[in-house]
Amino acid sequence: MARLWSGFESAGLLGTAPLFVLQIALFFAGLVLFAAALPRVRPVIAALALDALLIPAEWLIVVIKDAQMIAALTAATGIVAAYKLRSRAVPAAAAAVVAVLLVYAVLLRANAVFGVVPLVCVWAGWGGLRHPAARAGLMLAGVLAVLAVSPSINHRLLGARPSHVERVLPLYDLAGIAHFGGIATLPGLPVARWREAEARGCYHVTMWDAYSDPAECGFVADAVGFDGDAGAGLFGDWARTIAAHPVAYARHRLGHFNMTMRWLVPFGQPRTVGPPDSQPNDVGIGRRADPLLKGIAVAADALAATPFGWPAVWLAASLGLWWTAAGTPRSGPRDMALALALSAAAMLLSFAVVSIASDLRYHLWAMVATTLGGVALSVAPGVPRRRMQGAFAAIALAAGAGVIARLLLTPGTW
Repeated sequence: MARLWSGFESAGLLGTAPLFVLQIALFFAGLVLFAAALPRVRPVIAALALDALLIPAEWLIVVIKDAQMIAALTAATGIVAAYKLRSRAVPAAAAAVVAVLLVYAVLLRANAVFGVVPLVCVWAGWGGLRHPAARAGLMLAGVLAVLAVSPSINHRLLGARPSHVERVLPLYDLAGIAHFGGIATLPGLPVARWREAEARGCYHVTMWDAYSDPAECGFVADAVGFDGDAGAGLFGDWARTIAAHPVAYARHRLGHFNMTMRWLVPFGQPRTVGPPDSQPNDVGIGRRADPLLKGIAVAADALAATPFGWPAVWLAASLGLWWTAAGTPRSGPRDMALALALSAAAMLLSFAVVSIASDLRYHLWAMVATTLGGVALSVAPGVPRRRMQGAFAAIALAAGAGVIARLLLTPGTW
């Protein structure tokens, strides 16, 4: 994204406007292509889809890599849908454009790989593999291959400077294990300093942010060598600590997964919608939001307080969609639904082990993919009624548990 932005700057296209126009164009072009390939959709389904897409669409007012990612993935989906929904093969030229968009999405966010690889596997027909274990192995191999190659592309090809962002997860997990497991301290950190960190409340089940702030708990990251050469040993310490304290690791991970899924939590969860006003900066970019953008943000924020804004409900929906599509006779719409459901579910489940924050923006693609997949399945022939009823029951159960938790829990508890 930084290289693309600098390219716009070199061409005389200054500020954030070019990237803003790009993400708006990609997102809505993808939706138009998708909708144009569908037969008539029932009005109630169309209305639900528009409601479900409000939160992701609101984030498009912010020029941020999450918005660029969902825009690229939506455009790629729209191009593939233009052919697949009509049971036609995707031409080579269109496939090349899709490949560029998918690569761009993966380079934007490291966790995009968990949503992109399932799409590629399904759209490519699983490479002829038929056994579920073989297909799961293919996805795992694809994820590992992308994760192995991405750093070289970013640092060697694109010239990105190392930020050591890959060390955030080990640091957060080590802190969580120490917090729940009663460990004396973290590797490299004096015992007294860890006690100080605990007394300050540095560890929080929702996010790692306190350890990145020098004014709060940055001394923890400094001690473990987060920014220096010593930090390379963090990964070995991470693996050994998990192996030695699996219960504490599970408590930390499950607690955080619940928070990022916004499931059994109190009302009033923060970080739901994109800020309509530009963030303060010293380079003179951005502007104040007009009343229309502020109104959209208010509407999206209100919707985020309902099950439409709870990733746990979207996880239930994506798994239910996958289960229903898997039992549906093959067709263009069914195959598209299956690909999108698998993409959404895989990306949401990945947060059980790789998440370090609970912002709702991390789940925008899952919302878009599940919504479009549901619309596609609604026009597929032979959808099994019992599986569909089971999917709706799972969604209702997830939403119901979330409502009860919000009624029982007070803010500040989880």
